[in-house]
Amino acid sequence: MQRAGTSWTPWRVLLLVLGALVGANAAWLAATANFTIGTAMAAGLGVGLLGWGVWYRRVPRALAATFLVVLAAFSCLSGFLAAFGNQPTATYDESAVIVLGAAVHGSEPSKTLTGRLDAAVAYHARNPAALIVVSGGQGWQEDLPEGVAMQRYLLAQGVPDSVIVVEDRATSTEENFAFSQALLDQRLAPGYRVVVISDEFHLYRASRLAAAAGLNATWIGRATPWYFWTANYLREDLMVAKLWITGS
Repeated sequence: MQRAGTSWTPWRVLLLVLGALVGANAAWLAATANFTIGTAMAAGLGVGLLGWGVWYRRVPRALAATFLVVLAAFSCLSGFLAAFGNQPTATYDESAVIVLGAAVHGSEPSKTLTGRLDAAVAYHARNPAALIVVSGGQGWQEDLPEGVAMQRYLLAQGVPDSVIVVEDRATSTEENFAFSQALLDQRLAPGYRVVVISDEFHLYRASRLAAAAGLNATWIGRATPWYFWTANYLREDLMVAKLWITGS
């Protein structure tokens, strides 16, 4: 006779499988990429799903319902962010490009960052007169500022140094725009327009913060690799919720 706590229902199996997959993805990201809040959140989600699966019959219904509601809300918000970021608005006559920084592994740009830079190179091919601001400071796991690593990458791709503007102090998206705007104000006439390049999940919040900074901005999204989806979207969902609650 089966004990109530050990029955293998399809839902229980699904929880265990999803928990194992999400947890393994978080562990792989922690081992191969810079550690982020998103990685920690993905690890927490994986542990939560596994715990629910292991103690399936013992989890209170109210707790399970709350978890499902929160997970559904995060999923809906992630879908909204993906849809927003996959609708580029660039007109290719902007005066400048702002490429938002991402992780640097030692001194080498991460795949996320090279993806953004490749999008900037493609934009440059269509609008070579536009300045390209590479924006990002130095994180605790990085050997040099992101802006410097980004400049080196663009130079290696044949982008002339004369159009590259290095911003190497920013530690947040708000600072990306504040510091980049200060540099562009010194170089361009008032009323200039910029195009922001980042991953698709990031562009909704980036567009809001760019507008708050007074920038007239369009955007181009770079598709996030699937193995970063859980960590990146969980973190961005949290940051968008904070933006809606606090305004920053």
